Amino acid sequence: MISPKTWKELKEKQVQFDRLIVQKSPTELKWVSYFNAKRLKLALLVEVGEFANEIKSFKAWQKKQEIDWQKAKEELIDCLGYFLGLVGIYQVDMFPSLSVKYERKDLPFNKLLLDFFIETNNLYIKENEEFYNLENIEIKDKDKKNTYYEWLKTFNRICEKLQIDEPALLNIYSEKNKINLERVNAK
Repeated sequence: MISPKTWKELKEKQVQFDRLIVQKSPTELKWVSYFNAKRLKLALLVEVGEFANEIKSFKAWQKKQEIDWQKAKEELIDCLGYFLGLVGIYQVDMFPSLSVKYERKDLPFNKLLLDFFIETNNLYIKENEEFYNLENIEIKDKDKKNTYYEWLKTFNRICEKLQIDEPALLNIYSEKNKINLERVNAK
């Protein structure tokens, strides 16, 4: 789904945005820290919930489930932004996962949403503040890296389900990034 070229572009845009967040933060925010990694993971879980709420597939009590697809896609892109922040903190090399072909499955939204929550919850966060003071904090353990690869695989499956191809993904991300930049700069 996401080519290495597009991944690099997304990552660069997110790094610029993350630097602005640190710069504009009303409190001293150390980006590479246990506190911030936890904050990003929590925000990512919240965004996954907001995305699920927009999809509405689990809301059996609603008679007609009208979905605002644009809003759903924006929430999905918010998830990607927080994920990119975590990838940046831990310097996870995502290129191996970008070249892996995975079996395409037409999964129901509820299954995809559950997988999305599970993979987000499974994202590895190092719980030792001293670790963040090291010069190179790259995650080297294969199983811990795999939590990031699995998240991206689930994200790609959701994009397929929503029929978001790579150019559309980049466009939605760029539009949302522009809105986010305006919000942060207004503070």
